[in-house]
Amino acid sequence: METAFSITVTLNLKHKKLPYGKFSLGRDKVSSMEIFSMLKGRSGSEHSCSIQMDLTQEITGLPVPIGMIHCSLEELKENVSVISREIFRIAQLEEGEIIPLK
Repeated sequence: METAFSITVTLNLKHKKLPYGKFSLGRDKVSSMEIFSMLKGRSGSEHSCSIQMDLTQEITGLPVPIGMIHCSLEELKENVSVISREIFRIAQLEEGEIIPLK
C-alpha cells in the first residue's frame, strides 16, 4: 500500500478555505510526526481568518488528516524554515526519500 506524508498550508478566509502551499515529507511516519511536532501554532483557531497547517497521510491517493495547527504569519515563517531544514536533512544528510511534488 503506497503511503506518503505532507503538510498543507491553507488560508482560512471568512467564507472559504484557500490551500496555497504543500510540503512533501516522504514515506516515514515517525519523521513526519516529529517534523510536525516541531511546528509552532495552536490546535484551535481564535479567528475566522487564520493560517492553517495540516499534516496528511495519503494512502493510495486518498488524504487522511493526522494533525492540524493554526499559526500566525510570524509562526508560519518559522515553520517553513523548520520544514525546509528537516527536508534538507532527511534528503541530503541522511539520504532519505522525499517524494517530489507533482
